[in-house]
Order: sequence, then C-alpha cells, then structure tokens
Amino acid sequence: MDLKITNATLPEQTGIWDIGITGDRITAIAPTLSDPSTQTLDAQGNLLIPGLVDGHIHLDKALILDRYPALDGTFDEALRETLRLKQAFTVEDIQNRASRLIERAIAFGTTAMRTHVEVDPTIGLNAIQALLPLRESYAWGITLQLAIFAQEGITNHDGLVNQLRQALAMGGDAIGSAPYVDPDPKKNIEIVFDLAQEFNCNVDFHLDFLDNDDPLLLPLVIEETIKRGWQGRVCLGHMTKLAALTPLKLESLALAMRDAGISILALPTTDLYMMARKDTHNVRRGIAPVHRLAELGVSVGLATNNVLNLFTPFGDGDVLKLCTLLAQVLHLGTVSSHQLCLELATNRAAEAIAIPNYGIAVGNLADLVLLNVRSVSEAIGSAPMGRTVIKNGIVIVQSKVEQQWFAPKVLATSL
Repeated sequence: MDLKITNATLPEQTGIWDIGITGDRITAIAPTLSDPSTQTLDAQGNLLIPGLVDGHIHLDKALILDRYPALDGTFDEALRETLRLKQAFTVEDIQNRASRLIERAIAFGTTAMRTHVEVDPTIGLNAIQALLPLRESYAWGITLQLAIFAQEGITNHDGLVNQLRQALAMGGDAIGSAPYVDPDPKKNIEIVFDLAQEFNCNVDFHLDFLDNDDPLLLPLVIEETIKRGWQGRVCLGHMTKLAALTPLKLESLALAMRDAGISILALPTTDLYMMARKDTHNVRRGIAPVHRLAELGVSVGLATNNVLNLFTPFGDGDVLKLCTLLAQVLHLGTVSSHQLCLELATNRAAEAIAIPNYGIAVGNLADLVLLNVRSVSEAIGSAPMGRTVIKNGIVIVQSKVEQQWFAPKVLATSL
C-alpha cells in the first residue's frame, strides 16, 4: 500500500474510515486498515470527498475582464466584444491565462475538467494549439478534456466545418456548438452530430440559453441523439429555459432526456448573471432545475463556465463555491440535498462528461480531496479553504488557512 488515509469521514457514511491506495487506485476501504503503507495521511475526522469535476469551462477566454470591463453587461455585449477581443488572442496568451486558471482549479481540488476550445474564423486553431500541450503538461494534477466548440455559429461561416474537423483531428475529445447563435440551428445541430460520428466522439452543446421566446432546441437534440445512436454521449450546458417550464412539461422532457441518456450541466454563476435582464420585479433566477431533473433520473451536474470575462465577470474556478451558490438559489437546505449538491460537483459531474467509475470505491481512481470540515453540509455551507488534494494516489497540493491576531480576543463569556 502506497498511501493510507486514516480517520476520514466519508459522504453518506457513518463512522470513521481508512482508505488504502496502491498506485493510482483505491484498493481498500474499512473502519481500520492494519496493512503497512509507505505514506500515511491522518484525516483527523475531516471529510474526504471525490475530486471535484468541472465539466464545462472556457479556459481560452478566461481572465480577460481587464481588457474590456462591461458597459451594459448584456449577453449581446459579451458576445460582440469577446469576438473582438479574440482577434488579439495568441497561442502564448491563451496558454498563460489557461495555465493560471488550471493551477487555481487544481489547488481547489478539481481533478477533472472539460474545457470548450473555440474554433472560428477569428481565433482559427490558436486555442486548440494552445491547450493541447497543457492537457499533457498538467496531467499530474488534472484530467483535461478538450471539447471543440463553435461559439459563433457554423452555417454562417464558409470553411468552418473543415476547421472543426482539423481541430478534432489534432486531438479534440468532444464536439459542440451554440446553435442558438446560428442562423440555422437545426442544420448546426446536424453538422455537430455528423462530426461526432465521423470522429466517434461525444457531443457537448450550449443549448436553450437566455430567456427569449425562441422555441426549445432540446427536442431536436433528443431526436438526433436517438437517430444517431448517441445515447449516453451528449451533454448540454446552460439549459436555462427549463426553469420556465410547467412541472408537467418539465417532467415530459426530463423523461425523454433520461431515455436518450442526455446529461445537463447547470452553470449557475453565468446563468444568474445573464438571465431576466428585462424583468422589472419578481426577477427570475433562470437556473436549470437540476434537483428536479435528478429526481426524474436525468444525469446532471454543475460547472463553472466562465471566470472573469464579459459572460461572467467574477469567480475563481472553485467548483465547491458553486455548490454553495446552487444550494441557495434552488432552496437546497436539507442534508440529503446537500449531498446532491456535492454529487453534482463530483460523481454526477464525472458521469455527465463520460468519466466512468468515479468516486470513493475500491477499484476507482484515487482522485480525492480532504476538506477541513466534518460533514457534507458544512462543506456546502462554507466551501472551506483548507484542502488536501490527491491525484492518481499522490498528494499534490495542501492549502491551509493561517490567522494571526494582533489584538486581544474577547471571550464570549465576557460579552
């Protein structure tokens, strides 16, 4: 045994547990393990969770808010000005910003991530050229999937299909687009599925975003998923329009998604920021109701989307903070719903981006985070900074909070 974690609290388990790790795999879980190990980590009763999973992020356009702070904060402004800013993106620029955010994510305990990689006439293949080397150079700390992404539409750009094909051939793991910005959303969806079949890769759409009156594109995706035999291989980000459906309509679509094996990722920071801009009162929240979808058997998760750009002018890449936000927005206050929130950022998020056999179980990859709290509810409630991150069975980061007092502490009894 290479690493033994002792005295750990585990999600949905009572008591204190030991976890044995050999190589990069969990090989034993028991109240007490007597086998010798090369290294021992005493959890001291703190909570051990699976590594955090960020299944939807844009590394190539992160950390650019200082280049153009928002003037009106709208989606149209974000789309327009980010396209303009992309004209100056170089391979080196993308790598520098992406590396900073990847390192932050690793320190927070994110051990797997899917980033969208933009391809269009403006950015060309710069993003895939920048991010491919990072997938390898950061493999010690994070499993990085690259989803080739057409942000600016497909049918409105001659030659873009061939560019997307080039990017996939270079090493893309998935293919996707934002059909709602394309003049022909149906054709856009069909082209993405064509490429997915050609390269035998998964599909990842930005879909049914914003709060306009455009009809749902979800039925088209469900239809194509079944027609192409792509069940279990399609993930949809945003899906904010689901929040506006009646319970009966939501249930009907949820059952169709479940049967088609389609996953949904809520992106709470961006979606809260962009939704309901025209509401003057009773402002809608516009977050995909992933808690209800989970009850109906749909594969669901949550993710970051953007960090410090016009689409999301805040954030630091900590997925655990998103759990806190989602719990507040969706009124998830019970112990069981806190457990769901944690799963949305770990096991369920892994399933949504096609990472199999994820979580704390014998035989699974030893991607783990030890949090400086004693329960799941405390983890969701406070997103503690004290964390020890284990990737492939190796301790790679330990974060501690240091506090110094320069004035006498007032005892509670004296108040």
